[in-house]
Amino acid sequence: MSMPTRVIGTRAGAATALLAALALGLGGCSGVTASNIPTLPGNVPTVPPSGAAGACLDAETLAIIDQIKASGADVPSIVAANKDKLVTGLGKLQSSDPAVLAWRDAFVTAIQAGKADDVAAQVALLSNGQVSGQVAIPPC
Repeated sequence: MSMPTRVIGTRAGAATALLAALALGLGGCSGVTASNIPTLPGNVPTVPPSGAAGACLDAETLAIIDQIKASGADVPSIVAANKDKLVTGLGKLQSSDPAVLAWRDAFVTAIQAGKADDVAAQVALLSNGQVSGQVAIPPC
């Protein structure tokens, strides 16, 4: 029994379309070389294996810090309203990097003393990635 010519024609057309798609796909890939792959800029922060890798701040602490660093923020009022939350959140920050721990301790001391300028200075250090070289402390 022979197949109807319509079925043979449909299969031949599908095979031709598949071969054309494969040819176009392979042809498109042939122009890709290692030099076309994007690279990261040289100033991207990196985390040293033993440094701030374990350091992170919880979302609530980061939200308060974001309020403090906002333009025109009333830092004394924000610190007064969130003193306990900030101290607790910063107390959870653990790191083997002495620079991170020194920053945390200075930040907590400024909060507890109610020194708004010192609090703002510590937030600026964090915001500028200067707590531990070029390492920013990420959210947990």
